[in-house]
Amino acid sequence: MNARDWLAAGTGSSLDVAVLGAPISRASISPSEAWATPPAFRDALRRYHTWDGSSGSDLMALRVGDLGDVAGDQADADAGAAHARIRDAVARAAERASLVVVIGGDNSLTRPAMQGMMDHDSGREWGLLTFDAHHDCRPADEGPRNGTPVRELIEGGVPGPRVAQVGINPFGNEREHARWAAAQGVHAYPLDEVRRLGVETAVTLALDAMERAGANALYVDVDLDVVERACAPACPASLPGGLSPHELLRGVGRALSDPRVRAVDLTEVDARADVAEVTVRLMAAVFVTACSTFALRASSTGVP
Repeated sequence: MNARDWLAAGTGSSLDVAVLGAPISRASISPSEAWATPPAFRDALRRYHTWDGSSGSDLMALRVGDLGDVAGDQADADAGAAHARIRDAVARAAERASLVVVIGGDNSLTRPAMQGMMDHDSGREWGLLTFDAHHDCRPADEGPRNGTPVRELIEGGVPGPRVAQVGINPFGNEREHARWAAAQGVHAYPLDEVRRLGVETAVTLALDAMERAGANALYVDVDLDVVERACAPACPASLPGGLSPHELLRGVGRALSDPRVRAVDLTEVDARADVAEVTVRLMAAVFVTACSTFALRASSTGVP
């Protein structure tokens, strides 16, 4: 069975993995039609089978459910109402599933989606791991944007030392935004350090740093613009020299092996700007890799 049919066939009130589409783009700083991406992502899953020939795991072992898309923001003046819908939908999805996967849509969704997880499980000490070329620490002076979610979350109460960022591009950020992140205690792993260490080691160090800071539940934000632009042409802010697809997949696999990870989002892909499905197929590859690792997690421990 291919992964698209597997996802479409999933059902049940109690799930291992719940998938939720968040078709928003009003908060994007760069012109984007990222609202069009969730259905393109689902269609791209047809290119993948459920069996992982590398690890031997099979997605068929997972109870999966596609919860559809929240109402997008195309008819709204801004993303505010859609953000509220995303927060509520994620909290409800977390009641049914061990892992919630949110398919964007622009990166502004990370703040309401993570808040939805925190609403559902407020007794946890939440941390945030991002794969991103950018710090996303711009001031929200003009309201939430796709460049503000990390700052919004920290200013909303997530301690800076419980935030780690992998793949920061050396020319992708304003000096003051990097300084602000550092002043909050955010653990940043720039591209050169990731390549010197190896992506899996960098992710391990990030996970360890957040554990020392007390994080016992994790949200993972995968902004596809962390990838080399030639491999992510549908990401408005992707840059040359980013992570390779292989590095991203290895990094996401390492992250999902951590039992504290309860939610993942995939963002910043504008399917209407894609070339030969290059970016949406990568997005789909990240998803099946995350699910495969999650299946291994469940099979080795008995608890996802």
